[in-house]
Amino acid sequence: MSHKLPSSTDKYYFEVLQNEQKSEMLKFLFESFRVDEPLNRASKISREEIEKCLNGALDRALKTESSILAKTKDTHEIVGCMLNSVWRRDESTSTPEEGEDKDFEFHTIRKEVAVVGEILNELHESFWSLRPDQDVVLHFEISSVSVNHRRQGLASKFMNWSENEEFLKSLGATGIATEASSLANQLLLTKRGYQTLATTLLETKVDSETGKPVLVCDDGTDRVNLMFKEI
Repeated sequence: MSHKLPSSTDKYYFEVLQNEQKSEMLKFLFESFRVDEPLNRASKISREEIEKCLNGALDRALKTESSILAKTKDTHEIVGCMLNSVWRRDESTSTPEEGEDKDFEFHTIRKEVAVVGEILNELHESFWSLRPDQDVVLHFEISSVSVNHRRQGLASKFMNWSENEEFLKSLGATGIATEASSLANQLLLTKRGYQTLATTLLETKVDSETGKPVLVCDDGTDRVNLMFKEI
C-alpha cells in the first residue's frame, strides 16, 4: 500500500517501516521519543514503563505499510519517524472488557505515568462517538524527530506523505485522527487544518494528597487534544 517516498536530501533518506526494523525503531523510540515528548518528560517515564505502550503502537503500525522513517545518509541510523495505523470503527470498542488491554497501556504503578495513560485513552476512546460519520481513519500513533535533527523539515515531509489523498484512499481511510500531546504538535496540526474534537487540560488531573496537577510540562504544553482532519 506504500506510495512514493519523499525525495532524499543531502543528509537524509526515507523508508516505509517494515517488520524487520521493529527492534531498531523501538531503540530509537526509547532514546528519542521517550525522553523528548513533553508528557514523557513530565512523568519521567522509564524504558520499562513505556515499553508495552511502544510495542503496542509498533504492532498496530506494522499491520499496514503506512509508517515512514528517516535515516541519515552517513550512519544509516533512524533519526525520525511517523508511526501510523489504520483504525476501524468495527474493530474498536468504546468500553473495553475487564482485563482487555487499551491502546495506551503502560507497565507502572506510578501515578504520573498512570495519568498519561488515562488522558490518552479517554480521548482516544471518544473519537467514534464524536465523529459518527467516520468508519475508517488513519491514526497518527507517534511522530518523533531526534533533537539533533530538528528544523530540517522532516516532520513536514512525514505529514505530507501521510496526508496523501490517494494513499489514504488505498487504505480505505477518509480522514486522520491523533491525540496531540505537545504544544508544538497542536500548533502544527491546527495550521494544517486539523480540528480539535476534545481537550483534556493537564490542570484537571490533580494529586489527591497535594491538590496540585500531577503533570506539569516544561515547554508550555497544558493540554492534550484529540484532533481530526477529514480528507
